[in-house]
Amino acid sequence: MRLLLLTNPGIEDVVVDESMAKLNARIVEVRNGKGRVIVDIDESLLEFVNELRSIHRARILLLHTKDVCREKECLKSIRELVASSPLYEYINPWTTFAVRAERVGEHEYTSLEIAKVAGDAIIEVVRSKYGCRPPVDLDYPNVIVAIDLIFDELFISIELGGDLSWHRRGYRVYEHPAALKPTLAYAMIRISGMRDGESLLDPMCGGGTIPIEAAYVFEDAKLYCSDFNPRHIRGAMMNAKAALVDRRIEFLVLDARDIDKKFSKGAIDHIVSNPPYGIRLGDPWRVRRVYRRFLEATRKIVNKNIVIITTEHEYVKQIAPQLGYDIVHERVVAHGNLWPKILVLE
Repeated sequence: MRLLLLTNPGIEDVVVDESMAKLNARIVEVRNGKGRVIVDIDESLLEFVNELRSIHRARILLLHTKDVCREKECLKSIRELVASSPLYEYINPWTTFAVRAERVGEHEYTSLEIAKVAGDAIIEVVRSKYGCRPPVDLDYPNVIVAIDLIFDELFISIELGGDLSWHRRGYRVYEHPAALKPTLAYAMIRISGMRDGESLLDPMCGGGTIPIEAAYVFEDAKLYCSDFNPRHIRGAMMNAKAALVDRRIEFLVLDARDIDKKFSKGAIDHIVSNPPYGIRLGDPWRVRRVYRRFLEATRKIVNKNIVIITTEHEYVKQIAPQLGYDIVHERVVAHGNLWPKILVLE
């Protein structure tokens, strides 16, 4: 069975590693920087796809083709492609369905027009096979058909998780104003190279996403979640309790610039964090002073490495050598409308 896995652009390799480890997936194609990974898995493992923590969505890929033209009359060819796909295996007169179409690039037709011709094709195919049409339900359908047209490339697939993105973890009862997507948190943990039994500290933990994701991955890790704001720590504790991992994380009200006063030399194996970007503060120099003092303090307590995601990557790369760090890895990732970098310091 062929699947289309969607994720944050920039962490496709993490999806590859996780899908191979958990699903014994065979990698068909990786769209680096586009957030798309196509894999083949045994159908018997389909029920385990929802265990992937690095993806936003998973879809059964029914048809993938290129060279779809952009003129108005090409809507007819899109309708024919939809009709030729094996959608009848998933939709019948007793299942409600909806079409969700997305389009990237310049075309003489809209996403709504794509959805309409695709819906008409589905109704026609099901009626010809079963003798009656399937009901449409745009709000709560049994089956969602995803039609993605990326420039001249068409993907026709079945959503496995409904309309909600999988990065919306159920434990988020407290929403931090600058929350990190759990998929990125998971990726950062994996990029750190952390192993079970090691320790992890997020000294600017906000809503606790990073230590909570680490608690799902590692059974015997020592996890710390600290923040200078007591309200955020209370929120992180609420989230951890909702995730059923609150007893596995130690919560501390602590300024990240003073963590060397709490932890001894080399006490923490990995520091993984999402420090402030400075966008809301409107003062980049204030944020940079925080970064410098934070990195000075972490130098004294970290044993292996520091992984951060930041838009201030040029400044971090500038001061890292001054503070005794080497930048051993960096990558651009998408986080909402921003393109920060994940940096690994040793």
